[in-house]
Amino acid sequence: MNHLDTHNEHTMAALPIGQADDAILRAVNRFNYMTAAQVGRLLYPSACDENRYVQRRLRRLAKANYLLRLRELPTPRIGSAPHVFTLADQGRKYLSSRGVLLTSPYYRPSEERQKAVDNPFMEHTLAAVDVLVAAETLCRDYVVAMPCLLTERQLKRMNVRVQPAGRPKASLTAVIPDAWFVLTVGAQDPVCIALELDRGTEGQQHWRRKVAALVAWAEGPYREAFHADNLTVAVVVPTIARRVQLADWTHDELAAIDRTELGDIFLFTEASPVATDPFEFFFDPLWRSAAQTAFVSLLDAPQPAVLEDTPVEPIETLPASVEDAEDFPWALMDEGVEREIE
Repeated sequence: MNHLDTHNEHTMAALPIGQADDAILRAVNRFNYMTAAQVGRLLYPSACDENRYVQRRLRRLAKANYLLRLRELPTPRIGSAPHVFTLADQGRKYLSSRGVLLTSPYYRPSEERQKAVDNPFMEHTLAAVDVLVAAETLCRDYVVAMPCLLTERQLKRMNVRVQPAGRPKASLTAVIPDAWFVLTVGAQDPVCIALELDRGTEGQQHWRRKVAALVAWAEGPYREAFHADNLTVAVVVPTIARRVQLADWTHDELAAIDRTELGDIFLFTEASPVATDPFEFFFDPLWRSAAQTAFVSLLDAPQPAVLEDTPVEPIETLPASVEDAEDFPWALMDEGVEREIE
């Protein structure tokens, strides 16, 4: 071990990991990839500092090898390009030492950097994370739980292959949604959701093959592999026109393979999981099925809670300006660390 390695190891070992850093590491492990904006929406929804505090936290963790900072995404028309972060060696060791199950069994920095070079892949992946962050936020603010979540990376390892329904000459097709997760609302039955993020690039034939494969998956290995008895294929699209187009293609394919009764499991929305309030995204009628029925909600709204005459302690909110909040008792800010990260 050379002098630089010794110095880095000493720096990593000396880094204090408190509640805020712990929450960030757990979130990045759960979703695989995150930007500062996504971490901010999840952990600091009331902050008004344009994610500067979160960015400092992430840089600090990346410098100590708890996180790997990947290349910037393509520069947008307005603003700067965000970095993407994933869990690195020290972060993996830290979480493992606390009994946290790692969502990825191995870590190779070179492979992660190569994935980041693939802009369509990374942008698609982060779009899926936006939906998952909205779901996690919903669980934090309402009587909703997410007892199970499998990201695309985890689903790939399951290697589920099917013969597309109605296509006897087609080769076996791998079914890999962008995520699969379960949401429970109060005492209601759990709702199992296979997430598909569409960016308007797939043609009709490709999409219809995907629908046929999803039908075969739902009718075949799905129940046993996921220990689930229901399925909603939630498709998030960029525009109203694309939503109408995919719904029409799905309806046509279901009719062609004699599966029109499954039209209601395919739900489409053009609502943005970032711009739309999480409650509205999941509970408002923003989704249209392939059966072309009325707009529906992804989840049934929870029943109003029965209020009791019990005093409720107020929840502290973030100040309007994080930069000027030296004395603010952050819910996820650790004493003794704040001066170091500034």
